[in-house]
Amino acid sequence: MKGLVFTTFYSHCEEIWGPEMLDDIIEDADLPNKGAYTSVGTYPFEEMVALITALVRRTAQPMPQLLEGFGRFCFRKWVAYVPEHFENKDLFDILAGVNEFHESEVLKLYPDAELPSFKVESRDDQTLVLRYFSCKPLADLAAGVIQGAAAHLGERVEITHRPVADGTNAHVRFEVTRLA
Repeated sequence: MKGLVFTTFYSHCEEIWGPEMLDDIIEDADLPNKGAYTSVGTYPFEEMVALITALVRRTAQPMPQLLEGFGRFCFRKWVAYVPEHFENKDLFDILAGVNEFHESEVLKLYPDAELPSFKVESRDDQTLVLRYFSCKPLADLAAGVIQGAAAHLGERVEITHRPVADGTNAHVRFEVTRLA
């Protein structure tokens, strides 16, 4: 997992719970590198799991809720980083274009990043169905990114997701429905 995810998680924790909480979860996670990450490094996914698990214990919030909050934070960071990528776009266009965003902005900086991908299954004016593929179990984080995009655009949506196992293409099916 890229160090940028770790440093962004640290920023998120400091913003929501403060630097003392961040220090506490780093200590609780008992990381081999004492929690030192650079944005360009690559680190074991298990270290992120240890940090998130420590935060769950400290806050008593369910993991899905914490991951969704982190996803919303990530989307805000993306908009701050490359606002032009999100200007004058519809929510469904942004979500359908996540792979393009990864290719144009993330992979040029981190060519060895293992990124999730989205495939549009169906789309109309009210509903977008996406297939989410990832080698890491972070569907709740992806749900938070979708929530962040909707909030950024001032859209009210309902988001549901469920795992789907169809042979060798296991994925998570997201359904995003606009609310009146």
